[in-house]
Amino acid sequence: MDITIPTIPAGVLVLLGLIAPYVQAIIQRPHWSPTWKKVISVGLAVIMTVLVLLFYFAATGDVIPAWPVLVLLALVVAQASYTMVTKSTASALEQRTSPPTITVTESSDTFPRR
Repeated sequence: MDITIPTIPAGVLVLLGLIAPYVQAIIQRPHWSPTWKKVISVGLAVIMTVLVLLFYFAATGDVIPAWPVLVLLALVVAQASYTMVTKSTASALEQRTSPPTITVTESSDTFPRR
């Protein structure tokens, strides 16, 4: 079985994968669990692949049968980009784009005694 990946969709996915950590940082919040952050990263890779394949189909009319390979490519490139290059700046962007968290603490003056 020969799996061939068209060059243009793969190249576009690599470029999108390099900026995917910034898109994910805008979407997610620092207090979310690691499980939800992983779900977002996988979902973002799938969405990027679908958009690239739709654009490629609209431009050429060709259907790419190896789309799971492109999903894996998008996921690997996005995670490698985050780990090796964009971790500090994406984390800073996540902090800046998140709404401030208000912590309410109860004190003895909250409910005055009568």
